[in-house]
Parts: sequence; structure tokens; C-alpha cells
Amino acid sequence: MRNLQHEDTGAYWCVVEIGGIFERDESEQLYLTVQSAPDVSVVSSSVSGHEGGDISVQCFYSSGYQNEVKQWCRYKDQSCYTVGRTNTSQNSSVQISDDGRRSFTVLMTGLRFTDSGWYYCSVGDLQAPVQLNVSENSQVHFLTVTEPKPATVCTDTSTENIWHREERFCLSQN
Repeated sequence: MRNLQHEDTGAYWCVVEIGGIFERDESEQLYLTVQSAPDVSVVSSSVSGHEGGDISVQCFYSSGYQNEVKQWCRYKDQSCYTVGRTNTSQNSSVQISDDGRRSFTVLMTGLRFTDSGWYYCSVGDLQAPVQLNVSENSQVHFLTVTEPKPATVCTDTSTENIWHREERFCLSQN
């Protein structure tokens, strides 16, 4: 079956002819539901990024939703970023723009590990879920240990007398 339409929804029979006209055939009834394309969708329902990096999510919507409010929301706290809103409550690390051709793009920059979680593209009252996984940067720290050089302290003493005696005392620490 190809090029199915919504009107093709209904009951169908799958029949296997076993033998002749008087032999029982095998049959099974199935119900086929043809759904139209979703009114809101995403290219990928799971995206990954690294701390400090960026991710981009493209959300698609049907033409009937052209004039609806488009948002990128986080399930955890229901915080949303709206297309076209530029007030100060919008986070500069999340940018959302509508191309006017039935898709809008969400760009999240400067990702943090705590940004991980479930989000959704919202068009009107419809939603398409997206899971964001932000991995921590594996930073390697090097510690250089330098042993101190042995210290030597010397003291010169001299005494003025008939024999003119000079002495030098040195103390070395390891």
C-alpha cells in the first residue's frame, strides 16, 4: 500500500489461500489508521552538546499554525522563550526565530550541565518533546611539583688579632 490518505483508514483482511476451493483459507483482520503529518514536529527528539557549546533545534509546524504563538519551553519549570519577544526576561543564551516558512529555530549557547533535561517546541497548544543532554567537559589539570633546592647558609667570621684568624661556617639543609 502506498500513498495512503486519511480516507484509507478502516478494516482490512489479510488472506492466504491454502488449497482448493473447498479448503479453509487462513485470514486475519486488521485495522489500519492513517494519520496526517503532525501539526508540530522536530527533526530529532534528542540532542546532545558539551558544556560551553551550542545546540540548535528546528521545530516545524503546519501552515494552519502560522499565526500561533511559538515557544521553546522546559518541562522542569515550565519556563518558555517566545518567538519575537525581546524583553529583558528573555535569556540571551536562548535565541528563537521563526523563518516564516513553517519552521522556527532554537539556538542555545553557552550550555551548562544543568541545562540537561526535557524541553518542547510549542505552537499554539501543540507540543513536540526534545531531550537535551549536556555532557561535562573532561578537564585535565596538571600539577607540577618542584622540590626545593638544598639551601646552604654560610657565615664568615674573622677576628683581628696577632694571628689574623678567619673562619667560615656553612650549614646545608636537605
